[in-house]
Amino acid sequence: MTIIQALILGVIQGITEFIPVSSSGHLVIIPYLLGWDLPSDQMFPFDVLVQISTLMAVILVYREDILEIILSMIAGIRSKKPFDDIKAKTGWLTILATIPAILVGLLFKKQIETVFTLPVAAGAFLLVTALLITLSEKFGKKTRDITSLSWIDALVMGIAQAMAVFPGISRSGSAISGGMFKGLNRKTAGQFTFLMAIPIMTAAGVIGLIDLKLLPNTKEFLPMMIVGFITSGVVGFFAIRWLLGYITNHSLLPFAIYCFVLGCGTLLFSAGNPFYTKTSGMEPENSIYSITYSSSIEWIIPLINTCTDNLSPSIFTFERSESFQPETGIGVYLSYAEPQNSDLFAYEIGSDLLMPAAHENNPIDQLTLAEMESVYTGSISNYTMLKKKCPDCFSGQDQDSKQSLQIWGYPDDHPFKQLLHNTLETNHLSPGLLIAPTPELLKQALSLDNSAIGLLPQKVITEPLKTIPIADLAEGGFPLSIFVVSQSEPDSTLVKLLGCLQGAINP
Repeated sequence: MTIIQALILGVIQGITEFIPVSSSGHLVIIPYLLGWDLPSDQMFPFDVLVQISTLMAVILVYREDILEIILSMIAGIRSKKPFDDIKAKTGWLTILATIPAILVGLLFKKQIETVFTLPVAAGAFLLVTALLITLSEKFGKKTRDITSLSWIDALVMGIAQAMAVFPGISRSGSAISGGMFKGLNRKTAGQFTFLMAIPIMTAAGVIGLIDLKLLPNTKEFLPMMIVGFITSGVVGFFAIRWLLGYITNHSLLPFAIYCFVLGCGTLLFSAGNPFYTKTSGMEPENSIYSITYSSSIEWIIPLINTCTDNLSPSIFTFERSESFQPETGIGVYLSYAEPQNSDLFAYEIGSDLLMPAAHENNPIDQLTLAEMESVYTGSISNYTMLKKKCPDCFSGQDQDSKQSLQIWGYPDDHPFKQLLHNTLETNHLSPGLLIAPTPELLKQALSLDNSAIGLLPQKVITEPLKTIPIADLAEGGFPLSIFVVSQSEPDSTLVKLLGCLQGAINP
């Protein structure tokens, strides 16, 4: 963690701790969306310790009320009438409301720490927060004030607060919603929620201090902690004062909408980027990994070499193969073809385009799907016929009009041939179609013959070849997914590698 990262996270904590949008959820999701691979053994105590700073902010805001409550509780004990005074009663109910969260925190501490490494879980829990706020606004009567607060109200709000030990469920949002479900008005539910925060945040802070003491290299981490601590406290002080004024006369539905949008956005982003910063808190399981790849995707090797530079001391071996053989025990297999074996783990890590290609001296500048079909089915067999049907497809270069078009394709079992069949909606390709077993060999054939045309992945097309875009396709070619296949779920080292490749393939 850097000073800038600590500063940003401190601001986020200060703003979101008391606003019902889950500060802990933001501390999980924001680093994830920004691509920060922060160590989980630092993030958990950092999260808790910046909460101590915001705890100091709420104590500062409520200092007079807190002092009056404590004095009233002491006076009640001395007079043997602990619940007669409303302030003393509020104090005892605050303690009661704290018990559920303390029990949940002690019983499920390890599970909670694990969830703090899962942005998907935080995103899902944000949807829970959105649902709680929406339901409480719709069905809560919101008519009762602090004088009617009962032990049942406190217990309900305490149980709601206990849900917020998981990132994404807002502590203030769930507790205020619990109070509104019981008929408390927003101001009363908010005030009692902030009082409830004091003992539970104090307990969480003690746990965080213990965890911080056990961390290695604490001195190196301390400056970041100090920056986050100060920033969150200052920002939190102003945030709580703003929210106290806001909730008296305003609905909480805007916060529910925000939680819903951020939660859905996180889930969608994670679904589309399965390897993006997925490695937080994970340790490598192996030291030697085998990377097997099809010849059509050999261009990816330089990207792999770049990505593996930061993964030492792990060792990577490379092998080219046209099929995935699980019995060989390889680490991962990279190709354009998705495996048909449902027992294998397969992930899409990028995309490419399958495009017509030719020698750079070939006069064809573009094609349409109609011309593509005519060429590949044999309806057009020479340049004269093609130019007559599509004069705009040509550049000004001269070409022997009687020269035949040399069209290259792939064997029946090749995925590119199946893609061509599906696109042209025909299985009747020209009997004169020349066959290349791999894109690499087809590329060599096109390099030696100016009259030849064939389909190649765009990332394979280099000098002396050129792409021939298909004019009536938005991207100029056929979408082509890049897959990684594994016999077992990738461990942390492979996940880091695949996450790096995902960003390098389609930056």
